[in-house]
Amino acid sequence: MSKKVYISPSDQVSNAYAWGNTNEHAQCQKIAEAEAAALRRSGVEVQVAALGSTMAQRCAQSNAFKADIHNCVHTNACNKQVMGTRMFCYSVPGKGYDACKAVFAELAPGTSENVQKNPNLYEVRTPAAPTVYCECEFHDTVEGAKWIVEHTTEIGEAIAKGLCKYLGVTFVPAKAEEKPAEEPKADTEQVLYRVQVGAFAVRANADRMLEKLKAAGFAGFVVKGKK
Repeated sequence: MSKKVYISPSDQVSNAYAWGNTNEHAQCQKIAEAEAAALRRSGVEVQVAALGSTMAQRCAQSNAFKADIHNCVHTNACNKQVMGTRMFCYSVPGKGYDACKAVFAELAPGTSENVQKNPNLYEVRTPAAPTVYCECEFHDTVEGAKWIVEHTTEIGEAIAKGLCKYLGVTFVPAKAEEKPAEEPKADTEQVLYRVQVGAFAVRANADRMLEKLKAAGFAGFVVKGKK
């Protein structure tokens, strides 16, 4: 039986980014789509929440889907100085914590990141499945916002890779772009290409064709061969 992941990207269109003339929902939707593609490529069933659905509706959909993981995708804001990835789960220890750690290992390479329990978050405490709540980076800093905008695919792939590891699923990397066909190499040996304008069973006919070619300014000769 295949594993299932419900992805709940932020719908906060009013959370403006410090760079890129964009917002939290727009970028989290891109991350979610990249994550979903990577999970499906790896054989995981995915459902992505629709814009406009409430948190209660999303949790109900996740439960109806019988998700193995409920994954929230957000970006963060604080005082325009803090940066780093933050992840939240229901309890430590716990299944959500284990899943967060698997994603954290792929998503958070820096020193400011951490995983915390936060059962006060609605989408952490309500779903039946363990929640992996990702605050991928702080979008109220120019550096953080720029990084998010320029790496939505990589962020989605990293989340998917960590979830696959937790779920015991083999992660299938994206196929590398096919290289364009190489131009044919120039011949290194001297080759002659001959143009034939006819083949005649009667030598006289061949001679007449040769005369016509010469009269038209073309060089030529008659070669005898087998049919």
